[in-house]
Amino acid sequence: MRYLINLLIAGVKMLKKAVEDILKGIGIKDYRISAKQIWKGRVPEEENFDVFLRKRKQEKHLLYIKVYYGGKPNYSPWVEFFGIDTSFFDSVFEDFLLNYLSGEIPPRGKIFIEYDGDIETEKGLMRNFPPAVTRLGYKLFNVGFTWFKDWYFAEGGKEGGQKLGGEKPLDDRMRSRQLREIHSDIKAFLATAEISGKDEYVNRARKRAEDILK
Repeated sequence: MRYLINLLIAGVKMLKKAVEDILKGIGIKDYRISAKQIWKGRVPEEENFDVFLRKRKQEKHLLYIKVYYGGKPNYSPWVEFFGIDTSFFDSVFEDFLLNYLSGEIPPRGKIFIEYDGDIETEKGLMRNFPPAVTRLGYKLFNVGFTWFKDWYFAEGGKEGGQKLGGEKPLDDRMRSRQLREIHSDIKAFLATAEISGKDEYVNRARKRAEDILK
């Protein structure tokens, strides 16, 4: 238990450092990502910030990010992306923020990303594709998340919109078990999802599935 607590504390420190960097602003090619507003959430360990994208004198809202830093020892940190501008999906900015923040989320930590406007992810989940082979799920898988849940139906008034959730495994044993489950789901998907010259969503999902199985 002491080991897990120390691991959680170290992860929270790293996550806070990543958030501080984003608040100060980070350059990506000719753009700069930074937060203009920050406000506290429903509990002291939770905060929200409004992320903007700036190029020279032009500036636009990109997304909101909510961060919960956890409550030791039983509540792990999590990060949520919401209110997302559709230009964010499948962009260099999405790749950067996913990699930057996911890399600092400790074991058992979670991420939630709204997929309203992410047409390919939404259609894949609606058609019961395994989350890991959807456009967004595949990216989450590649940054260390091995358990997924499609929050397609909000259970109350504060859960927000439809989102895909991912969780990092606690240890190697859990990771191996979750990978076996993912592989089983993917094999079942490949057995039924036929190659189609017209259905690019299926074709791309099959390609991701084959990459994961490798």
